[in-house]
Amino acid sequence: MVQELQLNLRVEDVNRTGQVRPEVLKRSAAQALGLPEGRLNDVALLRLSLDARSKMPCYQARVRVYTDDSYREALSFDFSFAPSMGASFQRIPSRKVVVAGMGPAGLFAALALASAGVQVVLLERGKPVKERKRDIAAFCRSGLLNPDSNYSYGEGGAGCFSDGKLYTRSNKRGDIGRVLRIFVHYGAKEEILYQAHPHLGSDRMPGMIEKMRQDLLSAGAEIRFETKVESILRDAEGGFVAVVDQHGNEYPADALVLAVGNAAGELWQKMASENILLEEKSFAMGVRLEHPQALINAMQYRGAEKRHSLPTAEYSFVEQVDGQGVFSFCMCPGGVVIPAATEQDGLVVNGMSDSGRNSLWANAGWVTGVDRDALRKAGLELEAGPLALWYYQRQMEQRFYQAGMAAVGQGFAAPAQRLTDFMEGRLSASLPRSSYPMGVYPALMEQLLPPFIAQALRGAFHRVSAKKRAFLTEEAVLLGLESRTSSPVRIPRVAETGEHPQVPGLYPCGEGSGYAGGITSSAIDGLNCAEKILAKWGIGATFGNPKP
Repeated sequence: MVQELQLNLRVEDVNRTGQVRPEVLKRSAAQALGLPEGRLNDVALLRLSLDARSKMPCYQARVRVYTDDSYREALSFDFSFAPSMGASFQRIPSRKVVVAGMGPAGLFAALALASAGVQVVLLERGKPVKERKRDIAAFCRSGLLNPDSNYSYGEGGAGCFSDGKLYTRSNKRGDIGRVLRIFVHYGAKEEILYQAHPHLGSDRMPGMIEKMRQDLLSAGAEIRFETKVESILRDAEGGFVAVVDQHGNEYPADALVLAVGNAAGELWQKMASENILLEEKSFAMGVRLEHPQALINAMQYRGAEKRHSLPTAEYSFVEQVDGQGVFSFCMCPGGVVIPAATEQDGLVVNGMSDSGRNSLWANAGWVTGVDRDALRKAGLELEAGPLALWYYQRQMEQRFYQAGMAAVGQGFAAPAQRLTDFMEGRLSASLPRSSYPMGVYPALMEQLLPPFIAQALRGAFHRVSAKKRAFLTEEAVLLGLESRTSSPVRIPRVAETGEHPQVPGLYPCGEGSGYAGGITSSAIDGLNCAEKILAKWGIGATFGNPKP
């Protein structure tokens, strides 16, 4: 017999990384069923989450119990590439796909295509992940930005250095478990398969990305770093023919997976100039709010962390302020605030944490929606055209950069304000220590942010502090600008085929095309995109799926 149970586990039964000993699960399941432990052949952990709402926190575990002769069959999953398939591996020489972008969408699309025998050519404007790390370190030391190799551009994409969170709000996108299995295959801890909020960590991601690259190369993929897509060539009927890079090199192929990330402004401009249909898309904008991690632990665990070994606490809030939604975004417990700019004249901040989540700070984006209607209500009329919201996003990033140049002579220094001072509308006389590496300086955030965003944030913070009194503290500080929550542009595609409606063979994919918002959803979209291509050619997709 097989059945599923909900168990409550003591905090002491689970370590800080979410591991539960098999004997603990078996004993707890047997007690819940009123059976001797010997009657249980196996107990599989399906989901684990911490319930810290009471003074005695506990873990809630969803398990599948196998009793009597119904042993669990160990599933094996297909991660086959050319080396392991030997003579049985069949290359499909007549099929070639260019994948533009090596973030999660592009990488997962390439893995699915290459494992099916399709010739893949990957183009990435940035550098390999190790060289990219060196450029990021140099930027944080000197303030000199490499516009093609930074926290947003390069192998692994923006998600490689943005905390490695692996949860998505939508199960409709595809099989989340498949993405998690692929990450485990490439070096992630098995705990991510059942954790409520699985997390990789920005220190683990680079090694996993390098393993993906090695598998792609072993399967015959061609990878070109420091190579930007400058133009998309079409035939007389409008179908995709080839891409052209910044050096004038052409890459002909049967299909193009366009997975260039949400900072692809140059390419969007080029596509618009070539009359390739684009659409305006709403996004969200606001600030990054940083608290001492010890304060967040105390707020969420109500002192229980002093009695128990609990994981680093996080939070998530969604508030309505005068009909306007405000929400926390990309929560980074035990993390740091990072400079995520991609242009020399624009300031963007983001957050990340390593796998240990052991810094002194916690940070999260706090944002509200930006679209044409919201700006119109605020008294701003945008010009017509699909890139109008992107132009506005850029203007705001430039405003924050210019404020830093005027205040301290460094545009990548972040304007900052204590939370208590922001609520009272006063300039901070001093600032607490921050994790942000480029320096902070006191500023009136409401003078830099659009008024409707500042008002919405103030209302949301008031509502949260009414529920969590410790949240509103002078030790918390706002830093700006948080503006890259998602793409302000969508590249349309036909739902049934995944292709652009004007350009057959062009497959818009991932966050930069407006169809994802984070690592997991981008990876799912990459797999879905690859499978649309394979289905068109009558080829089955197996990568990361159970073996028959």
